[in-house]
Amino acid sequence: DYAKSTEILHAAIARLHKGIKSVANMASNRLDLLIQCYLMQAICYAKLKKWNNVVDQYDAVLPLVLKKEGQDGKQYNSVLIHKSALLAMMGNYVMATPTINKYMKNAEHSNPDLIVDDLDHALALDTNAATHLKLEKVDKAISVFEMKLAFVKTLPNNNQMKSDTMHKLGCLLAKDNKLESALPLLDEALRTKKNVYDGNHKSVLETTWAVAATNHMLGNNDKALEHYSILLDNMANIEDMPVDAAVIQHSAGKLFFETGKASKAVDTFRRALQGAKTSDNPQLESEITLNLANALSGQEKMDEAMELYDQLLNTKSLKKTKISFTTRFNKCLLLIKMGEVDEAKEMLHKMEENPSSMANHVRGSIFLTLGNLAVSDGDIDEAMEYFDHALDEADDDDVSALVYTKRSIAMAQLDIRQYDTAISTLEDVLEDISYLGVDGKSVNLLKAEIWNCMARVYKKVVDLRQAINFARLALQTYKADLGEKNPITLRNLTNLQLLLLEEAEELEDYDDAKSVTDAAKCELEDTLNVFESLDHPWTYRLDVATLKTNIGFLAVWEGNPKKARELARQIEEIELPFEHSLVHR
Repeated sequence: DYAKSTEILHAAIARLHKGIKSVANMASNRLDLLIQCYLMQAICYAKLKKWNNVVDQYDAVLPLVLKKEGQDGKQYNSVLIHKSALLAMMGNYVMATPTINKYMKNAEHSNPDLIVDDLDHALALDTNAATHLKLEKVDKAISVFEMKLAFVKTLPNNNQMKSDTMHKLGCLLAKDNKLESALPLLDEALRTKKNVYDGNHKSVLETTWAVAATNHMLGNNDKALEHYSILLDNMANIEDMPVDAAVIQHSAGKLFFETGKASKAVDTFRRALQGAKTSDNPQLESEITLNLANALSGQEKMDEAMELYDQLLNTKSLKKTKISFTTRFNKCLLLIKMGEVDEAKEMLHKMEENPSSMANHVRGSIFLTLGNLAVSDGDIDEAMEYFDHALDEADDDDVSALVYTKRSIAMAQLDIRQYDTAISTLEDVLEDISYLGVDGKSVNLLKAEIWNCMARVYKKVVDLRQAINFARLALQTYKADLGEKNPITLRNLTNLQLLLLEEAEELEDYDDAKSVTDAAKCELEDTLNVFESLDHPWTYRLDVATLKTNIGFLAVWEGNPKKARELARQIEEIELPFEHSLVHR
């Protein structure tokens, strides 16, 4: 009965103060009792969740224990720690910061001996890190947690506290974009937690989420998918999950979409959207809706995607926000895909002219898209103007914007048969990437894009050997960073086989040509089987039709018209746009 206890303690404190004008004149035995009463009352108020009353008790008892022990005393410093931790929990960092700093200074003077118990010192380090984070001093927070991890490892039976510390330190390193350093800590934290807790414990799932997200950011897609799958299968059974389930589902959906699992992405986004609506998180709801629309657009479910884009654009609270401009831009891309190019151009021009700073993050993409449309229209001069504007909008360290814009410039130069200029532009891009000194999965994939373009240019200048070399470089990267069954990898594998087949046509020795042709045919047939096994046949129908067409031509070349006719019949069953070049082939 904590309420009754506080009444009794309040009366006891009043009686202990009776007749005493100054604490300096209080007898030591009475002082000890008074300190006990304040600390007990702090506990009772904490049980009642009356946090301000708890702070009042700490404020009252601090001068008493300071008189009793001095600033190096164990009890005085313990109260400092608990008061600062409570203030941090209440969000009162203005008071929490100087309070915990006072303890940290006292602890530094007492080094190497601790003033307080082990658990109090660990709490102090947690609180100190929290105050640094509040001030956005991530490096200092990381330093504190490194101190805590070294300290915790010296304690007996430390697995629970050690795994918690490794989890927090790993998350901070990831937040600071030190992903390579974060992942080993998070992996070890997860292994340790599985030994301490049941596999479905919320703490285990929290660290599983951190491991999944870090692997995702590093491009370790197989490991990320493995951990996301564990989360999606188990988190519904856990009450009080420390991470919002919709956040996890949203991240998993993005990874499914990136790895070509379109149907699974859409299903996961739908569940995430329902969760965001239930938890009343409008910001997250908007982000999930946008990604769901993008995934549906990728599946060519045009009407449903367009409905979601319009829903976002008609939401008043999102007007003139970043997400509204992103949505408008993505809607333009969908209109272009649907053949509504004029309407898309009109929207793009309106966004280009919009002075709002909220449009800045898509302005470069707008110019790039308008440039690509101008190339399609055969107006290379206009396209180059747009590409220059796109480069002007790009930040100096935005490698992606630099690569995609210069790639488009090179492809425009290829269109007007400026082959040497195109090669020079692409070589400049690779030099720019090296000069910036960046690395990682995303940069590897950008290099692969450029190598692919180099292959296209060298094919045009009939240097098939160089084209094949660059196509192989690109394919190796896609296999390593996206996986062998990713649609992008499969398309590049197909392109490489077509280059090899062209080279085989020029071989004088029939047996050599037959060997290359047989190997290419096997690769094309295997690729076809993989595409046909993917989870959304409609999305990949053009890939399937392309492969069957190429295999059909090979069958004709090999003198097997029966197989070619069968493939032609299969292709007729695939719904192709009438104007598509595949129809002619």
